[in-house]
Amino acid sequence: MKSIKSKIQISMLSVMLIGSVLIGVITALLNASGIDDMMAKTLGPATQMAADAVEWRMNNYWTALQEAAASDIFRESEPDDPELIPIRDEIALRNGFLYTGKMDASGFSSTGYSYAEEDYFQQCKENMEPYISDIMSDGQQLIFLLEVPIINDGRFEGVVYGGIDADFLSDIVVNLSMGNDGVAYILDNKGNVIGHRERSVVENSSNMIEAAKTDPSVMDIAAVNQQMIQGETGFGTYNFYGDNKLVGFAPIDGYQEWSIAIETSQHEFKSTLDRSIMLTIIVVVLVVIATFPVAVLVGKSISGPIRACVIRLEKLAEGDLHTSTPVVKSRDETAELTKALDATLYRLNDVVQDVSYHLGKMGQGDFRENITRTYWGDFIEIEKSIKAIHGSLNDTLRQISQSAGTVADNASQMSNGAQSLSQGAAEQASAIHELSSTVTDIAQNAKQTAAAAAEAGMFVNQAGAQLSTSVDYVKELNAAMEKISTSSSKIGKIINTIEDIAFQTNILALNASVEAARAGSAGKGFAVVSNEVRSLASKSDEAAKATKELIESSIATVMEGSQVVSKVTESLDKTNSIAENVTTKMNVMVKAIENQTSAISQVTDGINQISSVVENTSSTSQESAATSQELSKQSLLMNTLVHKFKLK
Repeated sequence: MKSIKSKIQISMLSVMLIGSVLIGVITALLNASGIDDMMAKTLGPATQMAADAVEWRMNNYWTALQEAAASDIFRESEPDDPELIPIRDEIALRNGFLYTGKMDASGFSSTGYSYAEEDYFQQCKENMEPYISDIMSDGQQLIFLLEVPIINDGRFEGVVYGGIDADFLSDIVVNLSMGNDGVAYILDNKGNVIGHRERSVVENSSNMIEAAKTDPSVMDIAAVNQQMIQGETGFGTYNFYGDNKLVGFAPIDGYQEWSIAIETSQHEFKSTLDRSIMLTIIVVVLVVIATFPVAVLVGKSISGPIRACVIRLEKLAEGDLHTSTPVVKSRDETAELTKALDATLYRLNDVVQDVSYHLGKMGQGDFRENITRTYWGDFIEIEKSIKAIHGSLNDTLRQISQSAGTVADNASQMSNGAQSLSQGAAEQASAIHELSSTVTDIAQNAKQTAAAAAEAGMFVNQAGAQLSTSVDYVKELNAAMEKISTSSSKIGKIINTIEDIAFQTNILALNASVEAARAGSAGKGFAVVSNEVRSLASKSDEAAKATKELIESSIATVMEGSQVVSKVTESLDKTNSIAENVTTKMNVMVKAIENQTSAISQVTDGINQISSVVENTSSTSQESAATSQELSKQSLLMNTLVHKFKLK
């Protein structure tokens, strides 16, 4: 645990240290923020001015070429016409071109060569807009080739071109660098550096966007360059080979689609901030060193008296009320602390002595002396408690003395009653055990009866199911008899038809015989046939009558069978109904037997519980008997002990 002295020292040093650090940090942050704001406000306008300067320079080139493309001499002359040479030289000299010339619609140039396959010619011809080539070498220097289309009645008829020295961009950016480590550069629309103070960067076509695909360390600068080639204006930061850079960038408007950036080194412009931070650290260290002895003296003057009081309070906690209190010569709160501690010890000693005296008397069993000392403050509660304890013990012991004899007598009576209770409980436990055994046997018999009733119910259900099946078969037989009766009726109708046919045939045969007799000898053969037909008709009529009698007999028999089947069906329906009633009653009986079995089980459980309770009661009564005997002995002993106290 830390001491007050160390806390004071640490607190003072901490306050000074934190205050100094906060001041230094706030100052550093304000300075850093001010530098960042200044750079942002400086780089933005400077970059825009540089972009405007390059744009103005390029516009002069474009204007000169556009005027030439609109002139009649360039429209009407061939690229290699001698009269075009002085005009081309004058335009180049007046406007700063290295050279100028014309290409016709097929790409043939003033130089005598065809450039039809070159990208810059194809772009200008296809879009019919001014176009500038990528930076390239003409064999002696790096150049840009500017092309302006010659358009006549909406037709492309060639271009006017001019070559310019690419170094003019580097000359511009050299004068734009800020600080020793600052640099400015210009990018084309593909991200290639086309203007830089170091010519080798331009000659090597440095492109950070492409480099970032294989070198993750230049991802930040590649992201800024990506914004530049997209024509954005802004302010950003990136780390370039270990140095944090601030960069402002702006697009160069016009046909060239370039962008310019000016970057500065944060380390270079924030060197004063680093010196300020170092100076702040030195001041903080000096302040801490100067504060340390002051904190030591202040802590010692406060912690010394407090430490002495702590030592005295520790002795008080150990029960020492006689050692003197430390003396402090100062007049501050520490002196008041020691005086208050001395007064506390005096009054506490006085109270302890008085309480010890009266508790000693009570410890000796003497309650005849009254407590008359008056305490003060919160010690009044101790006074009330001592008086309450004295009076309460005096009254309690007197009542105990009076009750001890009565308790002894009652304990003896309780002992006798407990013995009787123990014997009766043992007899009840035996009877309950026999009853439990009997009920268990009844429960087992009831379970067997329930199982037999359930099995009988199952057989009745099976019989009822079989009877229902028989009823269904009889119903099917009844339906078949009805179909037979119907078919017999139809056969009777057919027999009637056959009788009618036989009757008509007989009449026809009779008529044929009459006609044969009239015909004489010519109708003898026909008469024989008519006789045969009459004989066949008679036989058919006899057979039909015999068949009709058999069918009528069959129909009567079928009707009798149908009536018998109906009676059997009715009887089976009644039997099935009775079987269903029997099944229902059997199910009710099985359910009742199951309920009785469950009730017997519950009775068995109740008897087992009663048996357990009776056994516990028997055991408890035995213990109570033993306890009552012991209580009788202890009451006699208590009566003897109470008489040792001296009461009022």
